[in-house]
Amino acid sequence: MKKFLALGLAIATFFLAGCSQANSAATIGESEIALKELQTQVDLILAERNGVDTSQMQLESGEALTRSQLSYMISNVIIAELAKDQKIEITASELESYKAQIFANIGGEANLPSVLVNASIPSSGLDDVLRRDLVLRKISEKETAAGADEASVNEKIQALVTDKANALKVTVNPRYGTWDAKTLTVVATEPAGDAVTDK
Repeated sequence: MKKFLALGLAIATFFLAGCSQANSAATIGESEIALKELQTQVDLILAERNGVDTSQMQLESGEALTRSQLSYMISNVIIAELAKDQKIEITASELESYKAQIFANIGGEANLPSVLVNASIPSSGLDDVLRRDLVLRKISEKETAAGADEASVNEKIQALVTDKANALKVTVNPRYGTWDAKTLTVVATEPAGDAVTDK
């Protein structure tokens, strides 16, 4: 009876793990990026391209777009966790101030859709991009204040992000590829199949 129960538990555990993997695009520590979340991100990017002149842009599509978006979403989680370690918080006023700077740099908010499409960032993800930029800027400022030059600051930030990624243990659903800890990106191994599609 004990052997039977043990076997039953093992099968149940395997089954549940399989279900989790089937519904997950990636896991980063205790965080998970669901397949639906990744699909939504890709769909938003593709939909927003329809309202912009993309004739002069070199845009990713298909599996390349999916992998780059998954890489981006994974890095967002890693940098958010790094911010916690560094006790860095981004206030709403800091975010709005930075947003105003961005608008000024691109010639006004009216040009934002084209800039975001060119960068393959959905409009709904603007705050996330700016927040992570501010986190990295604050880490850079800390290192500079400690006497580091620009080159060593960049190396330090790269090392911090890499170490955090390794500590969290990033696992990517095999249908999208594998996680490359050196480049901090999802790299292709086999065709991604039809779980996330370029519509």
